[in-house]
Amino acid sequence: MTEEKRNAHVQQKHHDKDKEERSQFDNIGLTKRNADYMFRFNRALRSTDLSVERKSEIITQMKDQLLVEQKHGATARNLYGTVEERIGFIMNPPKKPTKLMDNFWPNAVYNMLFLGIIFNILYGVIEIISKNSQNQQLVGIVSIFVLSIISGIIMLLLTRLLDANVQHTYSGWMRALFMLLIIVAWLALFSLSMLIPRVINPVVPFYVNFVIAVVGIGFAIYVYRKYDITSNLFMPNANRRR
Repeated sequence: MTEEKRNAHVQQKHHDKDKEERSQFDNIGLTKRNADYMFRFNRALRSTDLSVERKSEIITQMKDQLLVEQKHGATARNLYGTVEERIGFIMNPPKKPTKLMDNFWPNAVYNMLFLGIIFNILYGVIEIISKNSQNQQLVGIVSIFVLSIISGIIMLLLTRLLDANVQHTYSGWMRALFMLLIIVAWLALFSLSMLIPRVINPVVPFYVNFVIAVVGIGFAIYVYRKYDITSNLFMPNANRRR
């Protein structure tokens, strides 16, 4: 077989393959332009690492939508943009803005635990350093728990109010005012927590603080693995893949 015949044979095979691929879009009621778009999109989609089932689902959804929308004059390009843009959208879909209270309590509990760990370690170290100090200068265990709970909620509220991915109801100025009021409330509650009587708020030995911190680490790991933690003190916009 000559080189020309071999090339002709290869070209014929490509042509037949193209014709076969086009046939699934040409005879289902799509306009010629929309059928051509779906043919090119299908080719581009095949090169992605999506599963066969997911690819088939995407093609079916788009075909069904086009069959409806083209009756009103819409084209695939109008609906989806270019083939490249559509592939980009599917592979990296935009994140939906979350509401202020979406998944709030799991994140708040995680922050409470995180702060409880820090406070217990901090006050445990302070107690070691200040062995000669009177207990009145140290922080009781109930105050530490109250501070952890209040601070965990307040810190999460502050990070949510600053988060650009949250769907905010109020303007930036109003959010700034809310943040100021929250900080003032936090300072007031912080001061009140220090006034809890020693009878119900004893200063525990430093090693008790450290044991509580270790237990807190265990609970924090559990909460982090079980729930979708998206806002914490050091990574307010952390996004985890499950």
